Amino acid sequence: MPAAGGVRKRLVFYFSGFDPRGPAHYHALYDEQAKLHTPLNGLELDVGKRRRSGKLANAWTITSNGGETVTDYEFLRWDDIIRNRWPKNEWQLLKSAIPTYWVFLKSNLVGRLLKIAWASALTVSYPIIAFLGLLIVGLLSAVAAGVLPNLLGWPWWIGIPPAAGILLGTIFLGRWLDDRFRSFWLLRVYGAMQPWAYGKIPELDERIREFAKDMVGKIRASDADEVLLVGHSVGTILTIPLVAELLKLEPELGTKEQAFGLVSLGNCLPLVSLLHGSKQLRTDLRTVATAPGVRWVDFSAKRDGASVTQVDPLKVSGISRPTGVPVRPQQFPARIVKMFPPEVYDVIKKDIFRIHFQYIMAGQILTDYDFFAITAGPRSLAERFPE
Repeated sequence: MPAAGGVRKRLVFYFSGFDPRGPAHYHALYDEQAKLHTPLNGLELDVGKRRRSGKLANAWTITSNGGETVTDYEFLRWDDIIRNRWPKNEWQLLKSAIPTYWVFLKSNLVGRLLKIAWASALTVSYPIIAFLGLLIVGLLSAVAAGVLPNLLGWPWWIGIPPAAGILLGTIFLGRWLDDRFRSFWLLRVYGAMQPWAYGKIPELDERIREFAKDMVGKIRASDADEVLLVGHSVGTILTIPLVAELLKLEPELGTKEQAFGLVSLGNCLPLVSLLHGSKQLRTDLRTVATAPGVRWVDFSAKRDGASVTQVDPLKVSGISRPTGVPVRPQQFPARIVKMFPPEVYDVIKKDIFRIHFQYIMAGQILTDYDFFAITAGPRSLAERFPE
């Protein structure tokens, strides 16, 4: 087993959430936020230019403290699949949302979430309630506006302009609500992950297998002291089958010269592992959590309703650990409330999207959770978070 200690060279693979923005956005975000955050932690980070790293990834090199630590940061690309699965309009969104929530209802997802994380249950529930509620109110109002002139004895066509205006206004109101509360974004996420759990997105399964082959090749060719796979949001779900594939190709992953760490940020696993059809995910989850060379560290924030915070993903999914096996993931709170002055946090906490992305963004006050130190600093994951 590799010893804990300083990291001379690191290899990071980053698995994003369900976000159609690709590596250019995330490279710019890392560079921008690192500049904002490093005055707090004292690291001098130089973020290099983005480059292609084969057909499956973009990469950039991060140099810490003048070369003390060099990190190759690989952004795993599945944004093309996301864009193909991204409903383009309200009608497409409705067609994906209804069967998704029917499966949620049959699995009693909301009821089970209520017992372990009420904020997550609310986050799952309110998008479809808001969407259907707005749709029903808009349609009824439009029908009433269209019929009223005829009931009053006026020409029937007088009702067409107000009915059309109400329907158009309903669409714009829905889009404003999406901008404000990210309701449609959540519907898109659920509308993709539920079919995937039931084996209905074969191109994503194939991409995960391709990622594993590509990663194993890069890990074997690298002289990195530490290899990290970082998953954010929905990426925390997909890293599980990815690590399971890595273990098939490299059964001794993390047990020899190179330490291997799995870092999950804003864990969403129970949103899929609680569904009746997610048997393969639960199998992979047990494999990953009990692999001797996989050091799994999980960070989540209580305020983050888009994740399922500080909940043992194995226990809530009905998965038992063998006796004598370390409890993984190790779970640590990301205290977003402590990252900002009160007046700044009072503004940030109202934006669910902003809170959910804070894991990979700069704070204004240094806390125990430091994304940039974890991914580019000289201390290893094992040193920062000993078991």
